[in-house]
Amino acid sequence: MSIPAAAALLYAPDGYDTSRPRLMGRHAAGAGFLGGLIRHAGFDRLVALTRKPADATAFRAQVAELGAQVPVQTLADAEFPRLAETGCLMLPGPDLSSFAWQRRRMAPAHGFSLVGITHTIASASAMDSIAELLQSPVQPWDALVCTSSAVRAAVQRLWQGEGAWLARRLGATRIEGPALPVIPLGVDAEALAPDPAARAEWRQRLGLEPLDIAVLHHGRLSFHAKAHPLPMFLGLARAAAAAPAGARVVLILSGWFADATQRRAFTEMAKALAPDLTIRLVERPETNTTLRAAADVFTLLSDNIQESFGLAPVEALAAGLPVVGTDWDGLKDTVEHGVTGFRVPTLLAGPMDDLAARHDGGQDPYDHYIAGVAQFTAVDVGAAEAAFAALIGDAGLRARMSAAARARAVAVYDWAAVIGQYRTLWAELAKLRASGRGERGARLRGEDPVPRRPDPSGLFADYPTRRLAPETRLRLAPGLPDAAAAVARLKAIAAIPGGAARPDLMPGATAFAQMLAGLEAGPASAGTLVAALPPSAAARCFRALAWLVKVDVLRLEE
Repeated sequence: MSIPAAAALLYAPDGYDTSRPRLMGRHAAGAGFLGGLIRHAGFDRLVALTRKPADATAFRAQVAELGAQVPVQTLADAEFPRLAETGCLMLPGPDLSSFAWQRRRMAPAHGFSLVGITHTIASASAMDSIAELLQSPVQPWDALVCTSSAVRAAVQRLWQGEGAWLARRLGATRIEGPALPVIPLGVDAEALAPDPAARAEWRQRLGLEPLDIAVLHHGRLSFHAKAHPLPMFLGLARAAAAAPAGARVVLILSGWFADATQRRAFTEMAKALAPDLTIRLVERPETNTTLRAAADVFTLLSDNIQESFGLAPVEALAAGLPVVGTDWDGLKDTVEHGVTGFRVPTLLAGPMDDLAARHDGGQDPYDHYIAGVAQFTAVDVGAAEAAFAALIGDAGLRARMSAAARARAVAVYDWAAVIGQYRTLWAELAKLRASGRGERGARLRGEDPVPRRPDPSGLFADYPTRRLAPETRLRLAPGLPDAAAAVARLKAIAAIPGGAARPDLMPGATAFAQMLAGLEAGPASAGTLVAALPPSAAARCFRALAWLVKVDVLRLEE
């Protein structure tokens, strides 16, 4: 049974495209969320806010490809207030602020919620977006979903620093951001289920023997932005040297190198640190690869602040693979130590305020910044070796952890469970909107809704000699005996290229004629000329009077 749509998506193809050459976690997460929404939300329609007509077309095409069986509705920017019909706008990142200001300008704050999500929070732009949530008109019924408890702690730490500054600088006494629920990314557990046929096919393609133990590392192959491979090469090579008789340990490196520097680094480190370890490289595997089926263990020894959740380990859990991961960011939540795999301890050095300063000042680009932090983040090589050795040497342990991994993924990380958490969140936010709880910083009568983007006719009021006011008296320009002659002149001027720089902002000829008719009997005030017009047209027509003066259809009556 379908239910009314409780959320709309902000949709642009970039956020949901997994076919791109440089695939990032946020792209896979976006596409996964859209698929999960289609399969498990139970909505009577799929709604998207799109900024361009081409995006609306792309949304319809993508949801059709994903098998959507319900109607599709797209809203343009001008229809922003109609988001109240669903109650929530889901954003693909942490930038709630710009949409909160847009809501303040165009729609009642209680009309709908804004819900963003964290991916990486290490970039300057992401940190700025998070900090700005303390100053923008977000409300108690808005939320920033944190994909892990570690990310939530980092967001709160950012807010503590920003809040302390606002309190000292401005005397602020109430500093509040949106809600910070922790909801993980999801996977399609059914699609990732262990597949014996795929296992046989891949192991044959990779030249693996029945007794071989394959350890898979899948994702971006980047020593500075994902996981430095040294702990993996050293730990796995040492564990492989002590493998049971007849068992060969094979490392499957699957993914993509950003450039030749990364390729050379992985190649040279493998030769230097693990010369006897058998390695199979599978570059740029197909989308939705079944390569996981070939493996017996998955590993990701992440040491990078660019990481915030770690989707690949959860996909591995769903495929029934024990995970050897680091005790780091989202892996702290996803890998149950000793149950579904092992978490290897990590060590973060400091201080590194000089790195933050260099990145903030533009001396270090983002990649250099995260590379610097990663350089001073250590992964316990001995613990990694012990984890690999335990799984390599004990088939029974691998089997128990495999079953536990699969069960946990189905129960906690399948999109059915994750979308269920979102449905609960949407319902909770809807209750807050309906509760009558006061709006933070409610707009006052006559106040600019967006202080940083005020009405230019007010902001620049000291530029002109005078401002057009309702009491400003106007008359027809010399040589124009009546309204018909005035309309003919303005039409002629409007037809000249550049005569009206923004004709889309002008009233129609009928409205002009109605206003100008009020001057046939003599001068009249601007307020009088628009008084008989519908309120929806009066403001547009009032300011158009200045254009009529500009093109000498009207003159000021001194």
